[in-house]
Amino acid sequence: MKKKARFGLLAGLSLTASYAAAQSSVTLYGIVDVGVEFINHVPTAGGKSGTQFSVISGGAQTSRWGLRVKEDLGGGYGTTAVLENGFDATKGTLNNSGRLFGRAAYVGLTTPMGELTLGRHPTLTYEFALAYDPVAPAIFSSPAFDPAFVSRADNSVEYRKDVQFLGGKLSLNALYSFGYDSVAGVGPVAGDYRVGKEENALLNYKRGILSIGLLFDEQKGNTLATQSNKTQRFGAGTQIDLDTVKLYGAYRFLAVRAGTGNQYASLYWIGAQYLATPAFNISSDILYQNDKNTGTGNPVMASLLASYLLSKRTDVYLELATVLNKKHTNLGVNGFGTSVVGQTQTGAIVGLRTKF
Repeated sequence: MKKKARFGLLAGLSLTASYAAAQSSVTLYGIVDVGVEFINHVPTAGGKSGTQFSVISGGAQTSRWGLRVKEDLGGGYGTTAVLENGFDATKGTLNNSGRLFGRAAYVGLTTPMGELTLGRHPTLTYEFALAYDPVAPAIFSSPAFDPAFVSRADNSVEYRKDVQFLGGKLSLNALYSFGYDSVAGVGPVAGDYRVGKEENALLNYKRGILSIGLLFDEQKGNTLATQSNKTQRFGAGTQIDLDTVKLYGAYRFLAVRAGTGNQYASLYWIGAQYLATPAFNISSDILYQNDKNTGTGNPVMASLLASYLLSKRTDVYLELATVLNKKHTNLGVNGFGTSVVGQTQTGAIVGLRTKF
């Protein structure tokens, strides 16, 4: 009888442990992306134009590894946490100004009223680019015009909620940062709440084949001397999903307000994504900046990303881009200041990417 009781107790404990384990999970994931890059008309030390060949990390997607934690607390409640590291696979060094988990580091609660997380988050400006730029987050795309499209926010609180609205799904996302960059800036400062403050909101609505997004972002200067400065971004994007073909269009208005004067610029793009076969995918876009008075001019970029799956986890890709500069502009495929002024720059990457 004692043996039977002991066996029953052990069996019960085993079932309890299995049940508890089923309610939580820890997932290890990552990407390693390395390619060979060619770019012409790169400024040289002598002020001339040169061609550059290099092996780079993160041509199509930033190399990374991360941990995702989920726990079911019951009754529609749960905990969630993400730690995500970005690194340069060609050197083995950290991205994001040397942060160990520079891409994301947050913990929070999921509830029937929505999800609330605290820590370091990818901004909603970054999510806007992912949703409405078919080439993003590849480097030859919208981040070349505006680094905010790959930005993160320290010291931040984020809220998310999906609701049913007019027969579709409306996603409400809001982020508030008390100091969006505590490495380059000074972070939260007692008595000066404006230093590094960021307010970020994104509304996405999806019904049938149509998705629409609206973006707002406002940042204060992240030092004591610049805390009165204000940088605002307003965005609108759309996606039409036709199964094997997706069509995209987006607009971003930039306003920089400082004591030295106000500056404005508009960025437009259209794009498409074509799933030729289950293994072969092509994305392309054309981007144009209408500069009001920032001094960066009105360049045009055309980019293309083609990817072929070798397996479910590994693909080879080709990335191409050309930038048409005016006589006073210097946009390169990797951002402003990376091309000789007035030159047409072309870039290409042949890369290998594996995911786990």
